[in-house]
Amino acid sequence: MEVAIVGSLPPALAAPPPYLVVGGFRIVELVALALCDAGKVVVYVEEAVDLPLILEGCRFEIRNGVPPDVPRIHVGCAPYLLKSKSLVCGEHSADFGGSRLVVEPLASLADAIERNVEFMSLALARLRELGVELVRGDVRGIARGSVYVRGRVYEYAVVEGPAVIGPESAALPLTHVRPSTALYYNSRVRGEVKNALLDAYTRKQHSGYLGDSYVSPFVNLGAGTTVSNLKNTLGPVRPSYSQRAYRKLGAIFGDFAKTAIGTLIYCGKYIGPLSHVYGLVDRDVPPLSIYKNGVIVPMDRDRAREYVRRDLERFGRGDLFEYYTSRLLGGRLSPAG
Repeated sequence: MEVAIVGSLPPALAAPPPYLVVGGFRIVELVALALCDAGKVVVYVEEAVDLPLILEGCRFEIRNGVPPDVPRIHVGCAPYLLKSKSLVCGEHSADFGGSRLVVEPLASLADAIERNVEFMSLALARLRELGVELVRGDVRGIARGSVYVRGRVYEYAVVEGPAVIGPESAALPLTHVRPSTALYYNSRVRGEVKNALLDAYTRKQHSGYLGDSYVSPFVNLGAGTTVSNLKNTLGPVRPSYSQRAYRKLGAIFGDFAKTAIGTLIYCGKYIGPLSHVYGLVDRDVPPLSIYKNGVIVPMDRDRAREYVRRDLERFGRGDLFEYYTSRLLGGRLSPAG
């Protein structure tokens, strides 16, 4: 079985859209999970990157470049393959057999966060169908419901499913992991997290609340960082990168973003890749920026390169330096424009 994933989901991040984590797994993995009944699945992407993958139970391969004769599915439609292999998805369609399903495509990461619990429940149910044992990690705390564990749940930590605790990830002591949260790979959390998607090599190792949010790779949230996901007025949250409004929505953190201790972030905000933020954040922060006391200053590009190098070396991923500096400093953030 061959399929290509095309298109993008705003806002702009460094990792290619097919590598976004939705429903606890990368979109490329959800496609493979949906189609692997037919044998090995080959997934073509417009740009490949060597980020970690955690899917078990399916044989699949990711190839760089999209051949003209391979069936294509838009990235905003791909997660729905878990519901049906035959989709009419907005202006896009896919037919891999089965009953036809009509859905609206995800148009942004906020849409993915809103539907995250549905996709995670479908993914975990599919893994059970394939005979994959969900809990094979170290659970010393409490894990309730449908929970995929390959990392560690420490003593005095509570994880409520559906949830994913991926390889080398950890729910630290005195942590409450609420439903539809994913610690994808080598992520650490403490405090309270709810419907939060944390990609590889992320750190939230101190107290503070994180809800209805997306955290890209190599992000560090300083002690006491808290993200709002609900307005005091209970009115709609209208993020700048979406044409829709949402009842609850936290923040989108781009790759390598950092928050200082005590940072407070209003709901629906976008913290661009390789940005550093301090204090009360009540607006979007562009990529490669420093935000403090309401003032946004561009980050020095030489320092930015050094910050990327340090982060990658910290996790033994110096092999990604050229990729990330090209994306971040060469104007190649995805989606473009």
